[in-house]
Amino acid sequence: MALPTLDPVIHQPTRLRIMALLYRNRVAAFTWVRDTLALTDGNLDTHAAKLEEAGYVKRGRTLDIGGFQVKMKITPEGDAAFRAYLDGLRVYLEIGPATGSTPPEGPP
Repeated sequence: MALPTLDPVIHQPTRLRIMALLYRNRVAAFTWVRDTLALTDGNLDTHAAKLEEAGYVKRGRTLDIGGFQVKMKITPEGDAAFRAYLDGLRVYLEIGPATGSTPPEGPP
């Protein structure tokens, strides 16, 4: 059985956390994502740009009572990619030892 390839854009730990938040919440304020994940503005901006380049996330400015706020939103492509990532991960989690063999032992 061939194992699925996990999307390298999503697989990076920080981007995986961002995608998980947006998958669950659909739209979130940049500052909320930053604070929830304990990231810096620059770190979140860099990872959000990678997700945006892949078409998984959109960022936009909205006018709120306190002024402009940057919002992040998962796109339909991002939703599909994240679901595919989860499906691929489930395959890895369900792998058992091959018939007649045992998994290799780790160090003592």
